[in-house]
Amino acid sequence: MPRQILFARSWARDRMAAPLMLRVDRRRRFKLCILAVSTIALASFITMKSQRPTNSDLRNPVVSVVRQFHGIFGGQGRKARKNGPKSGRPECAGKSTALVQQKITDVGAREILDVKNNRIDKQPETRKEILLRSLPDHQVWRNFVEIMQIPRQSFKEWQIRDWAAKLGKALGCEVQMDSVGNLRLRRPPSPGYEDSPKIAIQAHLDMVCEAVPGKLHNFDRDPIHGIVRDGWLFADGTTLGADNGVGVAAAIAILQDPYLQAGQIEILLTVAEEKDMRGAANIDKKLLDSDILINVDSESEHEICAGSAGGFGKTLKRQAEQSPRQGGEVSIRMEISNLAGGHTGVNIHEGHANALVVWARLMDKLSESGIEARIVSLTGGSAHNAIPRQVKASIFISQEDVADAQAILHRHFKEINLEYDGFECRNWEFIISQPETTYDFGLKPTESQDLVDLILQIPDGVDRMNAGNMEGVESSMTLSKARVDPLNGEYTLELFARSSSPSRLRFLNRRLDAIARSRNAEASEQLRPFPSWSPKTDSAILKHALESHNKLFKKKAKIFSVHAGLECGILSQAYPHLDTISIGPTILGAHTPEERIKVDSVIPFYDWLKEIVLDAGKSGGVLGLKNKFREQG
Repeated sequence: MPRQILFARSWARDRMAAPLMLRVDRRRRFKLCILAVSTIALASFITMKSQRPTNSDLRNPVVSVVRQFHGIFGGQGRKARKNGPKSGRPECAGKSTALVQQKITDVGAREILDVKNNRIDKQPETRKEILLRSLPDHQVWRNFVEIMQIPRQSFKEWQIRDWAAKLGKALGCEVQMDSVGNLRLRRPPSPGYEDSPKIAIQAHLDMVCEAVPGKLHNFDRDPIHGIVRDGWLFADGTTLGADNGVGVAAAIAILQDPYLQAGQIEILLTVAEEKDMRGAANIDKKLLDSDILINVDSESEHEICAGSAGGFGKTLKRQAEQSPRQGGEVSIRMEISNLAGGHTGVNIHEGHANALVVWARLMDKLSESGIEARIVSLTGGSAHNAIPRQVKASIFISQEDVADAQAILHRHFKEINLEYDGFECRNWEFIISQPETTYDFGLKPTESQDLVDLILQIPDGVDRMNAGNMEGVESSMTLSKARVDPLNGEYTLELFARSSSPSRLRFLNRRLDAIARSRNAEASEQLRPFPSWSPKTDSAILKHALESHNKLFKKKAKIFSVHAGLECGILSQAYPHLDTISIGPTILGAHTPEERIKVDSVIPFYDWLKEIVLDAGKSGGVLGLKNKFREQG
């Protein structure tokens, strides 16, 4: 048979058999795939049974499956590299790598991807861990971020106290708590430093708990969430608690330093400082045994606080006489708002206007212009330690004087606003309107003038600055709140006086008594008094801290006296022999949701604190320094 015919028959036979062979091949492939899948499932099941799942596996089963699937193929692939193609990656290994590189989203989690070793490790990352990565790697920051996780409202400090006590015991410290809840951790002196000065580092455990309107935050349970922005650490819509959490963190970090050689170190952590300082006021006098006290509740870097103001509140009251509204009188409402305000201690030197004094000046201007105005009601101020930002008042005035009175009031208000140009913003608001509620009685003309005169007579603002090389305000007085009851005519003025001089505080108290007598008003006794901490320019620890700062930073530290209350004054009364200073990092907006701490000020603050402790414990002059402390006591 010709070769062409044989070839044609062979070709035709192959063409007819090809579909059948293809179907057989597909069936074999399908069976092989089923077998492979079954084998994979069985091997995965055996592997999962034999291996203990990790915490991340339990939290995310998807990651567990991917890990097991990848382990089978990835591990086999690595073994196959010896005999496989040049790339060393079998087909299934390439598929697993694609799965590895596929992003698995999970809120608050990170992916640690290692393609080189052909494995995946996914671990949860909390907001705490994210914050730690945003901050310098330092023990103080680690401590503070841990403190931020612990609720610590005033009078509810037990959780943070337990944390500190447990840590102190782990560090080998002697731990003791007094009857009011103050905690003391005592580290024994290093060998050879038994005669070095004994140093106490003091901070308070509680924090002010405030949140912005609409912020859902339970301060009894929820941690503080931090946000680093433009070199500052803020909280997410709440107070941060850097006052005084960073101080606690720094004090604990001193104990955690295994290489620090010094004399005895005590860490004193007090309670309720942000409310009434009852922890310091009722401290067990046997709790501390130190020569030096370093308070770490200051809020300015490279500065030494060597004194703080004492203070007291006082109330002036008078039952003024009322008379009915006359036929020609109308009622108008005066509202002053949007002043800067501020803290009656920390911000008093900034020259901010007092809304109550501004209102009294407007009323006095009407009197000067011959327009009779009778006070019906008055409400101004919000807190005893805040400069009033707004006032609301209602007055009776003759109908024929309304137009002139409005012109005079608006003109004089603008003049007063201009006086404070440069001290605060100019966007004050002054509104004259009809009152929402009308009354039939107002103070008699003489009573109204007496109240205006009383407000203008009270010293408001800085009374005296510190003398010598001590910067800052020594004494001040603030009219914090005022109220006239429209129903009975009784008026109440609340004042707050501060001074770092005990004798000046006594004088300010007597001065207010004299002013009250001159206006037939009743003056209360001192309310919520707290002692001052008088600066000592010859303080041995102050000079020592200055030398340590100059050596560490090559510049001189600023010495100041803070015009606010610190526990140093109270503790100095309980332990008169203590030589005391206060230092700290830069903190702004304390006690508000705008509270923030300058990130790059924290480590220098800690280094300075540590340098003071180290230098005090060094040999050579140490005994002489200790003798100075004993002589001062």
